Order: sequence, then C-alpha cells, then structure tokens
Amino acid sequence: MLTMVVFFSGCSSTPEPTDTTSQVLSSTDEQIFVGDSIEMSYDPNVIMKRAESFFDKESYAEAIVEYKHFLDLHRNHILAPYAQYKIGVSHYKQFQTVDRDPEPLNKAIAGFEKLLKEFPTTRYEAEAKETILTCKELLVQRHLMVGKFYFKRGSYLAAAHRYEKIINEFPELETTGEAMFHLAKTYQDLGIEEWTQEWLVALIRQYPESPYHSSAQTLLASLHKKHPTLLASLPKNPLVPEKATIPADPALSLTPDNPTFANAGILPHSTTPEAQTAVFTEHAAAPSACTIGTWCDSQSVRPTQTSANSTSLPTDTKACKPGNWC
Repeated sequence: MLTMVVFFSGCSSTPEPTDTTSQVLSSTDEQIFVGDSIEMSYDPNVIMKRAESFFDKESYAEAIVEYKHFLDLHRNHILAPYAQYKIGVSHYKQFQTVDRDPEPLNKAIAGFEKLLKEFPTTRYEAEAKETILTCKELLVQRHLMVGKFYFKRGSYLAAAHRYEKIINEFPELETTGEAMFHLAKTYQDLGIEEWTQEWLVALIRQYPESPYHSSAQTLLASLHKKHPTLLASLPKNPLVPEKATIPADPALSLTPDNPTFANAGILPHSTTPEAQTAVFTEHAAAPSACTIGTWCDSQSVRPTQTSANSTSLPTDTKACKPGNWC
C-alpha cells in the first residue's frame, strides 16, 4: 500500500506542458535552431549540425546556406572539403527531370569543380568527378530534347544552335556523337550538303563507338550517291599541289586512317572544308626551294635564275617544307 501511494503521488506531481516548447527542446540536436548566441553563429560544430539537419530533411536550399556559412568562417577547418562537397550534392539533389530547370545541374558542376580546385586530393574527388559527368550527360540530354523539338517544328537554325552547344561545351562525352549526327541532318534539311558532310565525317572520325556511327556512314554514302561531285566541287586550298586528288568514292573515305578526314570536326567557317586539311599537310611535307626569309608556300617557291651565258647566279633560296618559315 505504501509503495502504491508513493507511486501515484509522484505521477500527480508531474506538471502538464503548457506549450510545445518543452517538446522541441527535448531533442539536443533541435537546440541548434534556437537562440542567437555567438556560439551558435560561429561555432563550426553547431553550424555543421544545422546544415546536416537541413540536408537530412531535404531542405537543400537552407542546407547550402549553412554549408557556405561554414566555409566563410572556417575555410581551414578539417570539415571544409566536406562542406564544399555537400554544396555540390545539395544542388544536384534539387534537379528533377530533363524537362525542368537545368540550373541546379550547372550549380552542382560549379560546386564540384570548386571542390577539385580548392581542395585537391580529397576522399570526395572520385565521386565529385563521377557526378560532374552525370550532370553533363543530363545537360546534353536536355539540349538534345530541345533541339529535336525545334527540328520537328522546322526551326532548323534554332535546332542547330542547340546541337552546336553540345559539341562545343561537352566534346568529351560520347553522347556528343549523337548531337553531330542530328546537326548533320539539320544542315541536310537546310540544303547545306558541304556542312552535312563535314559533321558526318567528324562523327565517324571522333566517335567510333557512338551508336550513330553506322547511321552516319550510311547517310554519308547516300549523300555522295546523290551528289557524286560534292568533294570535287568544293574550293581547293592553295597549299594543295595540282597533282593531289581527293577520293570521291565514299567507300574509300570511311577508313579511320584516311588522311582526308584527319582534321574534320571543326565548325565550318571558311570556304575550305576542314576535312581536307590533312591532305594539304601530307602533300606539302616534301621540301621545296623557297626564298630565304619568307613563308614557304606554293607562291614563294622560286626557280634558280640563270644569266645569258647559263651561269648560275648566287641563289637566295633554300630547301624548306611548305607551311614553315624558310
């Protein structure tokens, strides 16, 4: 009886909570959100706990603010690389699908690249590089989606702009081969067969493992079948000797070691196709007699002059390779 009296008297003496404050403060971690003391504003452990709490609750925008606050105050702290890493992860976590805002991907790439630059050789390096590639692949997929949308609507220039953006900004990705193929198709519909050929050749040369490699070969063969004089009709580079010929047979042009297409893949911007530049270099490799102190090309080659009595005059020429200073 005495034990029961003591037990019930103890329970009746426990006061009822008047509000929810006591429940919030019951967790030690929740105290990092309460108060505005100097310790809570500057202590690295408190700031990091606050950032991690936001991250765990998927409040990534708030977590980024806290991670950046940590770096602003404690850049030399042992957890500084971790804070920078979590900034990149938080941005990446905010990305949804390729048809939505791509800005989180750009910010994630910037965050991870900052980690690699300012905190090299950390334990987060491998994962940061892998996530950067993932972000870039997602950006490429978005540009491809938009480019195909413009292409279907007949907005070929807008579609070409998207494909060129992929080629210029993400050349290291294998998916860029797909962008080259669609760009070639776009220029074909615009009636610019020369540029269509350029990008098909670039795809074949630079992305042999691309799923579009075979399609590019087929389209290039079809293009040359419809326009058998396409290569021959293109303007010649002045460095090509007259005896140099460019094969018009597409079956001979698709081998990887064919020098005709060695330098293909640059956005066409001049009257000379980039696909022919390797031929110029190969045929110009033989030394020629060029004037000393000039740029050696086909126009600077001078034959040895002779006088009326067939006596050779002092020469000012030298055997140099075209394309070099003699």
